[in-house]
Amino acid sequence: MDRVPASRIDYGDNGFHCLDGVPFTGVACTEKDGIIRSEVTYREGLRSGPTKEWYPSGQPMVDSTFARGVLHGRAREWHASGQLAEDGEYEYGIALWEKQWDENGVLEDSYTLTESDSDHQTLLHLRTLYDRTS
Repeated sequence: MDRVPASRIDYGDNGFHCLDGVPFTGVACTEKDGIIRSEVTYREGLRSGPTKEWYPSGQPMVDSTFARGVLHGRAREWHASGQLAEDGEYEYGIALWEKQWDENGVLEDSYTLTESDSDHQTLLHLRTLYDRTS
């Protein structure tokens, strides 16, 4: 899989991330002072696969998974201190569950998708749609 500097990737008018005008497949990396700060995986111009970011200290900042340009799988973010800030599971961009903590590790917010949520019907439709085309 190609690895290129993120600065070479353009977000085109067509909504795709492109390299030299072509929807990009590979990993776009951001570096500063010789240290990798982010890695974003693309497939045919859309985020697809892992996305990772790090603080200058080397501590993780973001670790998430995308498919077809939206969150799909686990997504976590950390405070600069290393304390977990957000954690969640997503399917086709819809949160199945999410939790948020403050800098001291105190739970601030929690959400779980229920059948009565408006996004639940959307999720069922997306599952049907994408399960046919996968």
